Amino acid sequence: MTQILKKQHVNVSSSAEYYNKFYKSPQDLRPMVLNYLFRNITFVTRKEKIRALDLIEYREISNNIGVPVNLVHMFVSRFLVNLILLKTFLNNNPEIFNFKDQNRKVRIYLHKFHRVAPIFDYKRARENAKRLKMKLDQLFFWPQTMTQIAITIFVTDLLDKTKEKRIIQANLRSLCCCSAYAFHRTRNKIGLTSCYIKNL
Repeated sequence: MTQILKKQHVNVSSSAEYYNKFYKSPQDLRPMVLNYLFRNITFVTRKEKIRALDLIEYREISNNIGVPVNLVHMFVSRFLVNLILLKTFLNNNPEIFNFKDQNRKVRIYLHKFHRVAPIFDYKRARENAKRLKMKLDQLFFWPQTMTQIAITIFVTDLLDKTKEKRIIQANLRSLCCCSAYAFHRTRNKIGLTSCYIKNL
């Protein structure tokens, strides 16, 4: 069943004026907006569905990062629609995960997720994916591709000292189409328990 989001009427006519006034391109603003979203607002329901944000949440993002609410709405709504389309595609085409080269498959989807949501350091994530693969091989434990990607992004974010807040795990799991059970099982298997993370 396809999930849809209701349209909200927000004026976006002043976006060009904002870019000209503050000399910031959409490429600069979009990561700022999505970073705040992923780290401060849960856009996933208890039933693992993507939900639309309300106007109060758009204003919260706008007030905290200094981007007009109309631009916040534009970036976030586009992201949520793209995420729903991506999840629908992955759910309806399970055969794409049958590719034998696991490392290449992880790299391809890391790049895809970074384009959809540039909220993590892609170069570091690629290196962390290689190290995670080595660790999993030592443990003789091979979780699904999406679980590996979710853990890779989680570790990359965890080790990124430039970020004050961590990505909300429900948002990360939703981005990577990874179940909570698979995520926490893999995390604990490689030693990233809650106690270990607190001591970092």
